[in-house]
Amino acid sequence: MKKGFNILLILCAALVAISCSKTKSYTDMLKDEKKAIQRFVDDQGFDILDDFPADSVFKENQFVKLENGVYLNIIEKGSSERAVQYKTKMLYRCKLHYIMDKDTLVYENYGPHSNGTSPIPFTYGDYSASNPYDPSYQWVSEGLQTPLQYVGDRAKVKLIVPFKRGSYSNQSSGQPVYYEILEYIFEDNL
Repeated sequence: MKKGFNILLILCAALVAISCSKTKSYTDMLKDEKKAIQRFVDDQGFDILDDFPADSVFKENQFVKLENGVYLNIIEKGSSERAVQYKTKMLYRCKLHYIMDKDTLVYENYGPHSNGTSPIPFTYGDYSASNPYDPSYQWVSEGLQTPLQYVGDRAKVKLIVPFKRGSYSNQSSGQPVYYEILEYIFEDNL
């Protein structure tokens, strides 16, 4: 009986070891993300600037890495009006990809391929709210909202958002997101 119990104990320990080894640690996810972002930057020929341009004008392939780890390229600054945290109601349209899933378009509601989709609503500064009826709302995050301190209504930007600044889904999967284009629209200015 004791021998059977020992065999059962060894089998349980082996199952626990096998099941735990399949889950990536947070450190492993950070390492994988760092490599994936660097490979993506290199493949795309992006130039990462050390400092934010004084005139906020970026060339097409230039990005600046902000303090929170988000990479930003301003395509158009939009109006001089700035969003106010927790007050300004916003809409956005975008075209986004997961960086680790090469050449995979995840979502697009921008331009001629928007297929009649609506812009996604959010309140500037609210990273946690979700709309269960609109799966596209899942990408509203701190990273998506970071550029709003630099740009105004109708601004267009490109972003690389590390998973820790992304949505809850991105954080749990360790998946950084590239916004090929992201346009902000102030609801009050419609």
